[in-house]
Amino acid sequence: MHRSVKPLLILFTVALTGCGSTESIQPPTLSQTAIVQGDATSIYWLDERQSFPETLTEKVLLGDYGQYSSEYRWRKGVVREIQREGDVLIDGKLKHQAVLIRYDSEGEAVYQQYRVDGDLLPLRTTELVRYAREAEQALANTREQVKKKQTFFQGYWSEGVLEACNTGKEKALTFNVSFPDYLFERLNKEDNFLAAVGKVGRKENTVDTIIALDKDSADCFERPSFN
Repeated sequence: MHRSVKPLLILFTVALTGCGSTESIQPPTLSQTAIVQGDATSIYWLDERQSFPETLTEKVLLGDYGQYSSEYRWRKGVVREIQREGDVLIDGKLKHQAVLIRYDSEGEAVYQQYRVDGDLLPLRTTELVRYAREAEQALANTREQVKKKQTFFQGYWSEGVLEACNTGKEKALTFNVSFPDYLFERLNKEDNFLAAVGKVGRKENTVDTIIALDKDSADCFERPSFN
């Protein structure tokens, strides 16, 4: 009796361990979207696992007022780390800004590093709270856009066909947005780089908002990377 039970117990334990390992290594779901608010355009890349946010990266384009990239990290639904870097308008001048903030499990900032043009400066408590709120607002913006099925896509437009960045897949485009006639003429006559937000299909995408329209020598937007 005892000899026949032990192998069954071992097999059962191994089976349970295997199931747990499969769940733990399940890759996160990636959502890509963007939103235009006034003069600011924000592009978002969100990693979620079982509906819990893990990492949200954003690239914010502010026109003449600069641009910056941020990365927000959550653990168990609480913002734990914020990084930001870019050139922003401070006191009427574009200056390089670098921010690193870490929060504990209660949402209290336990580490901060803030530099402007290389100078190390302090952050007030209100600013620490503001950065955490910006992380939550970015997450809310992303989820709202995803709920509306507004996906960010980009590629090179030539002779009525969009060749997607990274994959090289070709898509037809439908424009569900009004813009000046000269832009239509440009699309019809020239090769262009196009970044947009809208519905993504297997063979055709619908453009609801144009994020960027540039010469075909322009580079695709890349997800910012923070070390």
